[in-house]
Amino acid sequence: MQTNIEELKKSYDKYTSLLRKFFPDSGDAIDQLEGELGERIFLAPRDTTPASGGFPGGLISFALVTAKHCRAFSAKVDPKSLVRISLIHELGRLGDPEEALELFVPETSDWHREKLGRHYRYNELCPKMSIAHRTLYYIAKFGFRVSKEEWVAISVSAGFQYDENRFYANEVLPLAQALQTARTFAFVELKDS
Repeated sequence: MQTNIEELKKSYDKYTSLLRKFFPDSGDAIDQLEGELGERIFLAPRDTTPASGGFPGGLISFALVTAKHCRAFSAKVDPKSLVRISLIHELGRLGDPEEALELFVPETSDWHREKLGRHYRYNELCPKMSIAHRTLYYIAKFGFRVSKEEWVAISVSAGFQYDENRFYANEVLPLAQALQTARTFAFVELKDS
């Protein structure tokens, strides 16, 4: 995927505009996030391969596509709450905020790039932390106000199959399930583009 700075800028502006719209009580948090991490957010890949968001701006692209799909899955939950968490549920993919270490760094191996299509690799210097836990850390660090249901939905957003989320597996969590379903459709759209 080719990087188009104008498209990245449009996506970033749309993303921050939606953050301000859906987090009206967290303006200071958004200002601080933009001030400290704006460029990182602007360019952050979502993963290592293009099919999973491994391209500059992939993180924002995935958040916006997930938010778009939220409308279809919000019949039994607060649609604003669902969009709110879809916009921030993967901030942990930025990496470590204190050390300013990216979670994904450009792949330097031609073999990995050509044979596996892996354009990024995990940064081994970035402290180990799950995406959801690092996301919740970002939310607390910058002062985003989220409800208990939003917090749980973000914490289990990777799926109930992971050990850390099994505690919630047999619970009825409409917001968390709606986010996971919207993510599934966002993955399909990302792979098709």
